[in-house]
Amino acid sequence: MPQGETITHEGKVLSVPGDGTAEVEILVAGACSGCHAKSACSAGKTETKVITAKCDIPLHPGDSVKVEMKLSQGFQALLIGYIIPFIVLITAFAASLVAGAGELVSALISFAAIGCWYLAVWLMRGRISEKFEFKIKV
Repeated sequence: MPQGETITHEGKVLSVPGDGTAEVEILVAGACSGCHAKSACSAGKTETKVITAKCDIPLHPGDSVKVEMKLSQGFQALLIGYIIPFIVLITAFAASLVAGAGELVSALISFAAIGCWYLAVWLMRGRISEKFEFKIKV
C-alpha cells in the first residue's frame, strides 16, 4: 500500500495473545504537539491508546512496531464519530423548532438524538470494529 493511502503510528507491543493479533500502545499527539506553548495549552495534549492489531510476524512485548490503517477507514471513523452526529444534532434541532418546540426543548431533543446515535454505535460496536483493521509493520 502506498504511504499516502495509510495512516501510520509508531507503537510498542504490550502483549501477544497468540491468535494472530497483538496489543499495541500508540502515542496519539495533538495537532500542535510541536508548539513551544503546548504546556500551557490543552489543545496540544498527547495521550496513549491501546489497540489490537493483526500481525503476521513473531513479536514480543516491548518490540517497537508501526501500526497502519487504511486512510479510507480513517474517513469512515470520522464520519461515524463526528459528521453524522453533527447532522443528527442540526436536523433534530431544526425539526423540533419547526414542530413548534421552544429553543430549550429543541436543544434537549437534539442532545437526546445524539445520545441515541452514540447508543446505536455502542450497540453495533462489534460489527463496526470488524470494518476497522490495524496491521503491524516492523
